[in-house]
Amino acid sequence: MQPKNNNFIKYIPIIAGSILLIVFGLLALNINSNTGSNTDSKTKNQSALPDLFKKKPSPLSVEKFCEKYQTIGRNLQPWNQESLSEEEVLVKTQTPEVDVPLSLNAVALPNINDEARKAKVPVVMYHDILPKKEVFFDVTPEELEADFELIKSKGVTPISLDQLVIHLRTGSPLPEKPILLTFDDGYGGHYEYVFPLLQKFNYPAVFSVYTKNMGINTGRSHVTWEQLKIMADDPLVTIAGHSKTHPPDLTKLSDEELVPEIVESKELLEENLGESILYFTYPTGKNDARVRKLVGEAGYLAALAMDVNVADEDFAGESENLLAIKRFGQSRLERLVNRASGGKELSCSEHTSQPTSQPIPES
Repeated sequence: MQPKNNNFIKYIPIIAGSILLIVFGLLALNINSNTGSNTDSKTKNQSALPDLFKKKPSPLSVEKFCEKYQTIGRNLQPWNQESLSEEEVLVKTQTPEVDVPLSLNAVALPNINDEARKAKVPVVMYHDILPKKEVFFDVTPEELEADFELIKSKGVTPISLDQLVIHLRTGSPLPEKPILLTFDDGYGGHYEYVFPLLQKFNYPAVFSVYTKNMGINTGRSHVTWEQLKIMADDPLVTIAGHSKTHPPDLTKLSDEELVPEIVESKELLEENLGESILYFTYPTGKNDARVRKLVGEAGYLAALAMDVNVADEDFAGESENLLAIKRFGQSRLERLVNRASGGKELSCSEHTSQPTSQPIPES
């Protein structure tokens, strides 16, 4: 019996070629749809290319960076958030025309670098901002703007929480007179008054939000999810978790009761804002070793605390660790702006090898 002639085999190359043409056509359409006819098409074309084809600069150690660029400076910015928890943190320097990450050695989480303990970085805590005060720690929009003007007039530089964490982990310097501004509880006044003032002064700040009262007026207004998303999309703003229901004392809750407050509130914020939530703020500031352990295990990189006794308030470097960063009430601002200091500057002269003198040959 003669074997049957399988005509299908001779069509395989044609079918394969057709499939390849279709795939390449779809890829071309996808890139064109992403670039459009905008004058920024060059930038968009680059962003449409797979990361595989993008050359990423290799991080440089302090020694290598100094050898190449001779200066580092103070106002270091995070290169990316991914490295904030790593053994080597990547930062951007203010060195002109340098687009290479500087790699800094960091202490293990959640410890604080000894060099950072020599600085004096105040973390200042605000609550509601509204036209008419209801309790002593409320602040009016006019008072807040006056605070911002004071910060400006004293040459103080507001920093982000990312910057503070880099400083606390690596001992790297902050601006000469740094300050971190924080606003607790997600009040409506944060969107209505604080956010526009931050944009006006170009000041970064942290907003700690508990999720139960989103968009609800409880006698005090609270931000809506839409408003919080607008704020979170601004590079000046860092959103921190602040629990789900704002319990008066997390240390009194069981491990099971802490899960929604610490874990589920984080997931809810991330789901609605589309970004990672790396920081937590303890409601009423109360925490203990068990609560801090659960906060760390939930994936938070650092947490802001609050001391009930004013005498116990202190600078960030005096905190026990990253999971209990100390803060001051906003009423202390006038004294704090005169005491703030960002630590010792990274000097390239201390990190570059000096040429050794050669012996003079005998004649």
